[in-house]
Amino acid sequence: MPDAWKPRLRQYLRERRGEDRERLSAGDFPPGQSVLIRFPDGSHALFRFAFAIADEAAGEVAVFTEHCGYHIFPTGDAEVETLQSVSG
Repeated sequence: MPDAWKPRLRQYLRERRGEDRERLSAGDFPPGQSVLIRFPDGSHALFRFAFAIADEAAGEVAVFTEHCGYHIFPTGDAEVETLQSVSG
């Protein structure tokens, strides 16, 4: 992970988990949660078992996944949405 993102992840974990750490564990990924990114050209990316952290100042969003690592995208005109599955 790029060094610039380590403090952002640490802050996210402090806010959500009350823990001061840099590493993720399986419990950090909400069950049934996905992140969808829609790009201006009509394409999209969907990440299951994931959460996103946006950095508006840098114009980036990082998506952290339980099984597929992390991915950093420029936000530009992209739309980022967090989805939660519901059982019927």
